[in-house]
Amino acid sequence: MITKKREMAEWILDFFRRANADAGHVVMMRNVQNKLYELNPKERDMFVPVANELIKNGYFTYEEGTLQVLRLTEKGRDYIYNPNVELDCCYEEQKLTPTQSQYLSNWHNSFVNWVNGVLGTIEFLSIQPVATDEDRQALSLCKSILNGYEVGAVEESLSKGTVTSDVLDMIERLNKRKEFLRRLCYLRIEADKESEKARLGALKIKLN
Repeated sequence: MITKKREMAEWILDFFRRANADAGHVVMMRNVQNKLYELNPKERDMFVPVANELIKNGYFTYEEGTLQVLRLTEKGRDYIYNPNVELDCCYEEQKLTPTQSQYLSNWHNSFVNWVNGVLGTIEFLSIQPVATDEDRQALSLCKSILNGYEVGAVEESLSKGTVTSDVLDMIERLNKRKEFLRRLCYLRIEADKESEKARLGALKIKLN
């Protein structure tokens, strides 16, 4: 009996496996529909949302013309014949307790605030006279990282409350990029020092 979305996903992808399909090859939709009648009503209810999720995530396409077909993609081909590749969709919905939901909400807000704070610091430091061309290049790279795919994926995952092992891996990779943070701190200190010198000068307080 099929009770999980991943099981239904494999049931659908098995049509391509049994046909030894390559990328670009098709499975007739009528063949899938004929097999659907062998499933119970609850299993049949899972078919459309799971098939749509597989299509959305690029495993195959649905084409409607003289005939309705499912066409295998390169990604789908790579998955169905490689036992070491994991499906990147069709996860079960997580039912979170109020405490878990609040924790993930706080984590999301903290992450977003951290990203926005670092981006603000980058903008501030980029215009400081103490920043060299090398500094500005490093700051530009940091900015591209923080506006990149991984940060966006982590933010989206935390906002939905669906933290997968892939997301944790992304967070770990982001945490390992510490060198630019050390450089940011150095530049910020230098900028603050120059600001304090200017204030002291305005107040006519001599520096020993």
